[in-house]
Amino acid sequence: MGDLVAFPLTYPDEDFRSIVFHSHLRSPLFFSKTRYKLLGEFGMKKTVLFPLNLSRIENEFELTPAFAQRIIEHHTFYPFLRPFTSSENQSKFWEVMYSSNYDIKSRSLLLRVTRLLIHSTPKYCPHCINNDFDKYGIVYLHRIHQCSFLHHCLEHNSQLIDVCPVCEIPLTNEDCSQMLIEPTCPNGHGIHVNEKYSPQVLNENKQLINDIDNLMKQKDANLDTTFIKIICSAGAKGYIRFQGGRLYKKKLLLDFSNFYGIEYLKLIGLDVNQLISSRQMVKLFEKNYLKDNFILYLLIMRFFGGEVGEWFSKDEEYSIPIPFGNGPWLCVNKICPQYNRRVIFKLLRKAQRWVTGQFTCPYCGIIYTRRGLPHIEDERTYNIDTMGHLFIEQAINYYENGMTIDEIATKVASNRVTIRKYLLPHRGLKRVRDYPGGIEPANVIEMGYRQAAAANWNYRDDFLEVKEMLGPNASRHNFRKCIPSQYEWLLKNDREWIEEHLPSRKAIPQPINTKKLDDELFHIMEVAIETVKKNPPAGQISNITFFKGLPRKLKARYYEFQNDLPRTTKLLEANVESIDQYAIRILPYALDKIRNSDSKYRNLSIKRLQRISTAYKKCSLQVLEWAIKEANKYF
Repeated sequence: MGDLVAFPLTYPDEDFRSIVFHSHLRSPLFFSKTRYKLLGEFGMKKTVLFPLNLSRIENEFELTPAFAQRIIEHHTFYPFLRPFTSSENQSKFWEVMYSSNYDIKSRSLLLRVTRLLIHSTPKYCPHCINNDFDKYGIVYLHRIHQCSFLHHCLEHNSQLIDVCPVCEIPLTNEDCSQMLIEPTCPNGHGIHVNEKYSPQVLNENKQLINDIDNLMKQKDANLDTTFIKIICSAGAKGYIRFQGGRLYKKKLLLDFSNFYGIEYLKLIGLDVNQLISSRQMVKLFEKNYLKDNFILYLLIMRFFGGEVGEWFSKDEEYSIPIPFGNGPWLCVNKICPQYNRRVIFKLLRKAQRWVTGQFTCPYCGIIYTRRGLPHIEDERTYNIDTMGHLFIEQAINYYENGMTIDEIATKVASNRVTIRKYLLPHRGLKRVRDYPGGIEPANVIEMGYRQAAAANWNYRDDFLEVKEMLGPNASRHNFRKCIPSQYEWLLKNDREWIEEHLPSRKAIPQPINTKKLDDELFHIMEVAIETVKKNPPAGQISNITFFKGLPRKLKARYYEFQNDLPRTTKLLEANVESIDQYAIRILPYALDKIRNSDSKYRNLSIKRLQRISTAYKKCSLQVLEWAIKEANKYF
């Protein structure tokens, strides 16, 4: 560890950038060198948002693994991100912070998601600055204040600041090599409590502190479990459609807005009207976008569960009830001997924008329809399609015995209009207005209007005409586009007939034989790797280098099934260049460039070598020293 004789003292909820800065205060080295001694590598170009090589520090000072756990849990933003990160990425992020052997892409990803969570510049609370100085004799950067959704301190309700209130000079610089150590700005102006902000801690702030604390304690949470719990909670609260599991996003957001209040949501940077906009709605509640709006989903957890900790500990389940239940169902015909009894055992359900159920009594023949999901089901609300054979027989019998229309209506518990309708064919009369499409009134009386229309409606002719025009290769989408209203009507009311004439649905793709694919790709990539090695590129060799010149389909297949292609993946990983290998390979080219350059490059130094290629900025210190030693043989 060189000049690092001890890990710097840490303070409650201290941002890791502040720990690095305090380490620099105790070191005689330049800030970049201090960072290197602390991290074991130069790491990120600008500010250090999280530690690297913690295992190295453990070994140097003979510390237990609890040390790394404490630093990561209490001084980085990883606990905030953990519930919105997949298990695989959690392991990779831990490797980045703990091990010296990690994937550079994982470090870049951790850096990117961390930056999404925090302010672009470090923020301080004036109250906390003075309190910390009084209590610890030094000012430090609080981790909680850096969350981008916070503009006021949750404990003191003071506005967070990143510049001096007097001269507006930044309180920190870009790489955080200069930070506050006392309640004064770099120009010497005192930073005092701003009295115009009330010191009263709002109840909402207390609750949010508790929510964030509970969220960071969820060590077993990951993206999959969090997403499943959100969906289950939404379903249990009635925010999921009965068709396909889609969410009523707008309704959920409006209820969410009413629960918290628009003013409070605006204080933490949430504009409900913007969230409801079509562009934003697409990404809402989608698994891979949860991390993009940390505060929204944190508050939704409380909205669903009362408290975030309770929400995580409670397992909620939801299911969509079977529309209209499992039966039996009531007969609603008052003249049926089974009236108001549950004697109907068969039900025809149809689902479009809502679910409908068609009920037929086996005793009297009445057919009636009820509407179900998403509407509230009610047995007392229904539409009669036809009164059935018993009703018609009795009405005709009473009519032939000389009863009047009104008398018949009384006998069969109906009304004058209905009796006239059912007696028209028997009396040899016609309706004043014909049914559209030439549907026979007798068929309507016998089967109900929808069934009679499905048997006679000219939509069938329209469909057959379009089918002939489109030809045998037409898809269902083509039919829907050409005759949308007829297509929808036939699907809803004449499903059996139209399914006989529609092209078959697209077959479900057969599963890929990944073992066979792995073998094929392995041999293809062997040839590609040999080609690259014979003609190495100017840039660092990565997976993309090997796929250049190959069909795009192969690259897409590899990245789609990467986890199921062990041989190919192992082959590629074994042949990609690390930054150290790249720096060693390009040294001859770098030296040629130096020799062919102006005289100002004749005297070689580390900085001049690094100007030739950024590889010498990113490589390890050992490789850099080797490169200088080799280069000095020629200068």
